Order: sequence, then structure tokens, then C-alpha cells
Amino acid sequence: MAELTGRAEPAPPPWSYAVRDLVVRFAPQLLLVVLVVALLLVEPSTLRPGNIVNVLVAAAPIATLALGAMWVFIGGGLDLSAGYGVAMCALVLGANLQGGTPLGVAVGQAVLAGMLLGLTNGVLVGVVGMPAFIATLATMVCVQGVTLVLGGVGTVIIDNAVLTLIGTGELGGVPTPILYALGVAVLVWVLLRSSAFGLRTYALGSNREAAVTRGVPAVRQDVLVYVFSGLMTAVTAILLVARVQIVDPKIAGLNLLLDAFAAAILGGTSLFGGRGSVFGTVTGALIISLITTSLVTLGVGAQNVQLLKGAMIVVAVVVDALVRALERQQPASVEA
Repeated sequence: MAELTGRAEPAPPPWSYAVRDLVVRFAPQLLLVVLVVALLLVEPSTLRPGNIVNVLVAAAPIATLALGAMWVFIGGGLDLSAGYGVAMCALVLGANLQGGTPLGVAVGQAVLAGMLLGLTNGVLVGVVGMPAFIATLATMVCVQGVTLVLGGVGTVIIDNAVLTLIGTGELGGVPTPILYALGVAVLVWVLLRSSAFGLRTYALGSNREAAVTRGVPAVRQDVLVYVFSGLMTAVTAILLVARVQIVDPKIAGLNLLLDAFAAAILGGTSLFGGRGSVFGTVTGALIISLITTSLVTLGVGAQNVQLLKGAMIVVAVVVDALVRALERQQPASVEA
């Protein structure tokens, strides 16, 4: 009897960790498949070819902004200013084009505006040492004010052949917004996986103290992470302006920011830092776009759609916390 009571619980077999890791890694793709199957059972017409194209096109700006959010999350940060940052960059682009500025210069001004916003956030967080939530909340409010000032001239109609091609054209039968987002995703993937900047971002988010001990310049890295997020706000603004062909302060804001956050989190990016992938984030953007487009087609109110997306974010964060707890229990000898 004593022998029984003193017997230790058997350790789970190593393959169980491998299966768990595989499920976690491809959870976004599994969720997307489940959603598609559910829609096929409930209302197959929502997945007609035309609707699928609409889902992909609508996912493009969500994906580009979500890639910036993903990068900040991986580094252990948070950028609340990105949504209104998109609106600000769009207004800068529109104002320049309205004033007769060449497209290349106007795009450069928009990119500069986004990167300056990111630099401000980076300095506040990395150099001054402000908590990311407080710093980016403050800049979000400031940028919202800037958009109202810039938008005081009224709605700007964009008439530019190149932007029209980017926003509404096709190449080889594929809508150019999809190709635009895919191109951005490939570039971000290469940068994240093959550059010192990307590897240092993972290192700081995984274990900041260990990364600093190994020589990672934490302050400079923090600044660069937020500058990159600012760059992605400009990239998103260019796509949005090209798609809608008009510019006003309402072109982007909290709704786009929340969609981007949801895409990154549902795509497997950890809010605690150190984990995230381009493939997962793009899949998350497809999930958000599919949910929004399909539910609206089915007649579900916008408020209920937002409620569902919020609930999905909460579930994803809880799952992320549970996964991290399980990872801490995993034996060191088992390969992740």
C-alpha cells in the first residue's frame, strides 16, 4: 500500500508534447478550416467565388497592419496608436496629392509620418522607460487630434492611375490588393526570420534579461521595433487610400486596430512576447475578414460581429496563457 501511495505519476510520453506543439503551431489554420466548414453547412452561398475574393481583398489591409502589431507583440511591446496612425498617414498622402505633389514624394511623406510616429513611441518606451500602454495611448490621442486637424479641409478625392491599379486593379486575374499584402508579408517574413533585427526581437520578447546579457542592444531594438510598426501603418494607409480612392479622418481608427490585434492574436502571436509568425498572422487576418464578411452577408448586426470578435480575442489570450503554462511544465529534454 505504501508502495502505491509513494509511486510518482508517470510522465507523459515525449510524443504527446510533439502533438501538442503541432496543434498549437497550426491552430489558426485549423480554426480557419472549422469556420469554412461551418459556413458551408449553414449557408454555402457565403463562400461563392465572388465572396471569397471579397474576403481576401478585405483581409489585405488587416494583414499589413497586423504584421506590424505582430512584430511589436513578439518584442514584448504594444502599440495602440497604429489605427489612428493609418488615418494620419492617409491624410498626409491625400493632402500631398491634392496639392499636386508627385506620387513618389507623397508616398515618401506618408511613410516618413508613420515612421516618425513609431520613433516617438520607441523613444517614450525604450529611452524614457514609459510603459508601452501609457506611451502609445498618449500618442494615440495626439494622433487622433492630428487627424481631425488634417481632415478639416474635408474629404479628398484621389485620382491617381498608379493608386487605382494598386487598389482596384488585377494582375493575372488576381486583385492587386491581395498581391500587395502578399508581397508585404513575404518581405516581413524574410526580415523576421533572416535578419539580426528579427532574431533580436524574438530574443528580447522571449527573455529580455538573457538577451541583454548576450549583448542585444535593448534600447535601440525597442526604438526600431516601434519605428517598424510606424512603417507598417504607412504601408496600410497607402493600400487603404488606393482601395477607397478617398481620404478623410474616418478612413481608419480603433476598428482597424482591433481587427489587426485580433488577427495577430488569433494567428498565434503571444501578448507576452517571444512568439509569433507571419503565416499565422495572415491566417488570422483571413479569419477576421471571413467572420466579418460572412456574418454581415447573413444579416448579423455590426455590434454582434464586434462582440464575437472581442470574445474570440479573449479566448485566444486565455489559450495563450494556458499554452505558456504548459510550456513551463515541459521537460527540458523534449524538443519544442
